[in-house]
Amino acid sequence: MKSEILIFMIALTGCLCACQQEDELEPLDVTNSFATSPGATDEETKLKENFYNTTGCHLLFNDTLRHEYKGTDENGKPYYETELLGLEYQLTSTSNFRFKFDYLQTLEQKRQVTAFLQNDLLPYIKNVMPYSLLVANGIDEYQRNTMDVSYDYVGSPLTYNNLRCLALNVSGLWGLTQEERKAYAQDICCEIIFASFGGTAGNKYTDGKAGQFFSINYNNYSTPKSYWWDPTNILNPLELGFLEDPYENNFSSPKEDAVAYIKACLSMTEEEFFEKYGENDINGYTRQKYDIIKPLLEATGIKFN
Repeated sequence: MKSEILIFMIALTGCLCACQQEDELEPLDVTNSFATSPGATDEETKLKENFYNTTGCHLLFNDTLRHEYKGTDENGKPYYETELLGLEYQLTSTSNFRFKFDYLQTLEQKRQVTAFLQNDLLPYIKNVMPYSLLVANGIDEYQRNTMDVSYDYVGSPLTYNNLRCLALNVSGLWGLTQEERKAYAQDICCEIIFASFGGTAGNKYTDGKAGQFFSINYNNYSTPKSYWWDPTNILNPLELGFLEDPYENNFSSPKEDAVAYIKACLSMTEEEFFEKYGENDINGYTRQKYDIIKPLLEATGIKFN
């Protein structure tokens, strides 16, 4: 018995010595793909660094985060490691949308956009800043055609967001007066607030911060206004809590619905809001959605008036 204990103690001592001789673990030197290149001193890099230091948000002018030379392959040809932003990627899935960007072409355009972001937009959105902003002179959105593998053009959104970036289309910025720039900044602000609510990859957003708001019209978003089994049974969107009726055949999308409420709540007093929209609220949906959105907006500290 004593010999067994002695053998065990010797083995244990060996294990302890082996553990003590292990090299200390060191963290990996992981580069942030959104950050500027170390040591770069060009003016575009300075614009990005100053913006990040002011806002805590990375500023991007294209969707290529990394394109690094890694050496040559077995045939002597150079190869690179490239990382794209990938707006279509969500946390656990890939959406059926793809995007084409028209990049800003000149340094002067980038200066003007950065000045607009800092002077006109930042005062509104400083409490709801995304992780990064991709600014482009145009964003075309395409949706996969379920009949084949092609993609069909569906529009040019003002903004589009995923978990790590918000893409901003500034094609409407050029040539605006100061008052028009203010209105443009407010439109962008409303969409950024919407992005801050989060939601599912399917754009239903019922699991995000404003989930109760979206659940009220969950079954009506972007669907035909008439029941398919009874074409004469036309639903009135204004009586279902939608503020506008801009489409002839379909209800608003979650984004269109939320942005309409956000803009109205930030631009009007409660009395003004219900004076304009209360007449059609025969089922109380407008009141429910207003009471959900209003506290969320107050928590951001954002005000238009």
